[in-house]
Amino acid sequence: MAIGRLSERGIALIAYYEAGVSLELTDGTTPYPGGPRETPLKYRKVYMDNLASTPVLTVGYGTTSYDVDYLSEGDTYTHSKVVEMFLKTITRYEDAVRAAVLVDINQNQFDALVSFTYNVGIHGLTGSTLLQCLNRGQFHAASQEFHKWVYAGGKQYAGLIKRRAAESALFLTPIKKVRQSLTESRTIKAAVPAAVVSGLTAVAPVIEPAREVASFVENYTWVVFVALALAFCYILWLRVDDWRKGRR
Repeated sequence: MAIGRLSERGIALIAYYEAGVSLELTDGTTPYPGGPRETPLKYRKVYMDNLASTPVLTVGYGTTSYDVDYLSEGDTYTHSKVVEMFLKTITRYEDAVRAAVLVDINQNQFDALVSFTYNVGIHGLTGSTLLQCLNRGQFHAASQEFHKWVYAGGKQYAGLIKRRAAESALFLTPIKKVRQSLTESRTIKAAVPAAVVSGLTAVAPVIEPAREVASFVENYTWVVFVALALAFCYILWLRVDDWRKGRR
């Protein structure tokens, strides 16, 4: 598995369900809207999380006294500081997911698993049926296992139901293929014949072996124009088709 770190989408998911923060991604979208852009005072102040299996001091996006040993109840930190603590804290959970998962997964699946592990704990992941299904290649079955983890202290919580649903949905979301080069563009491929016709028409008169082509073009100009018009229409159709399918 070559996945490196949690993506900004994964960070946004955790920030939303840990502290109600709606982070904006670099592409301008907000995948989990409805909350403030920065961490509210409530989550910048160290508090005792009594919903944890063992009550623990917590701050920001779920950073606990297990992660940093200087937390003291009531202490208040800035937004940038709680983000900094979170980014340091999350590495342990990223490492745990990479170590536990034995099959190839994409970035969305990795992000969902890190969010899940961050919430239920590393032992929760390693002992889960979710992980067993995943390592057997049963991806759909694994996605359904998220929904079973909605209890804390023996009680079901609406917040956990929503979080598990978001993690499962992200896990099942395919990665949008990004075109690696212009040569992969269907529009560019379609434009090549038109460019060849146009270029050949322009240079044919000065190329000795192509005088016959130049003569043909001169006598049948309408054929060249029809060919170029058809090529243009085909390119336009490809662009509309790409737009409809979400490709750019």
